[in-house]
Formats: sequence, structure tokens, C-alpha cells
Amino acid sequence: MKTFAQHHLTADELDALHGGGEFPRVASHLATCDDCRAMVELDLRLVAMLGALPQLTPSSGFIPQIMAQIEPGFARQQVLVNGTETLRARAARRRVLIGGALTGGLVTAGFVWAFANPTAAASFALPPIQEVGNTLWLSLQGIVANTVEQPWFGALRDAVATPVRALPILVAAAGAYTVALLGLRRLLTRPATDAGW
Repeated sequence: MKTFAQHHLTADELDALHGGGEFPRVASHLATCDDCRAMVELDLRLVAMLGALPQLTPSSGFIPQIMAQIEPGFARQQVLVNGTETLRARAARRRVLIGGALTGGLVTAGFVWAFANPTAAASFALPPIQEVGNTLWLSLQGIVANTVEQPWFGALRDAVATPVRALPILVAAAGAYTVALLGLRRLLTRPATDAGW
């Protein structure tokens, strides 16, 4: 029994040969190796037989039918099949419409009740608003006090003490802000290729 030595043609060399590429090593090896020559002849016959097969174009419902057999419920997951909306898409649209109508109705009812009962609405709304305001004010005071105590704050304060010293920092900040806005604009206006809509 003969072993297939490592110096025989590789699969990549066979693919390149069938693709029309010419390599001196492949040609010289085929001239001396009966095994590789037989393999190339078999490959050529197989390629010719595959090329003789008729071209088939699947029908528009072929993929959903196959996928429904592989993964149950696949046809219901498709948003559009043959240009018509599926049951899943209709159910999702119905849920969005019902949820939006309920949310809008609740918000509208809340505003109507607040206009009809301003004293009760104020008694409900003012304490949380005051608490949030106090929390924000205390947080701001804490941040400012903590910042002033940092060792780098003195150098920063001295750097912007006069308008002449502050001007380069303000120009750099304005430039960074402009670059950030342009980058955000580019992100928002450039269409996503894989958005799927």
C-alpha cells in the first residue's frame, strides 16, 4: 500500500490548477507523478459533470419552506413573505399601537386630572420636585468643594486667571467641541449598512 507523501500536490495547488493558474512545480510534478495525474483527471471529470448540471432557480417560497422544516416557526418570524405582512409582524404592530394608545391615554388623563385638581396635583408634585432640587443643589456644592480641594485646581485657576491666559484653553475647548459635533453629525447622517430596514 502506497502512502501519499507530503511532496504531492496540495488541495490549494489543485484549486489553483482548476482555476487556470500555472505553477512550474505543479506542471513538473504532474509530469512525474501518476497518482497526482490520476487525481487531477478525476477532479477535471467531476468539475465537468458539475458544470453540466442544469441551473435551477428556487421559487420565492423555497427558503421559508426549508427553514420551517429546520426551525419550527421560522415562517412566522419573517417580517415579510412574498410582500405580505406575517402574523408575527401584525401582532407586534398591534402591541405597539395598543401600548402607545394606553400610554397616551394615561398621560392625557393625568394632565386632565391635574388641571381639574390643581391643589391636589401640587401637593403630590411639589415635595418630590423640591427634594430633587435640594439633592441636585447639595450634589453640586459637594462637587465644587471637592474640586476646589484638588491639588491641580490651583494650577488650573492660575492658568485661566486672565483673559490672555484663558484664550488658548477656550480655543482648544471650542475646537474639541466642534470636532465632536462634526463626528456626531456624521454618525447620525451616515446610513447603517446592516440596519435591516
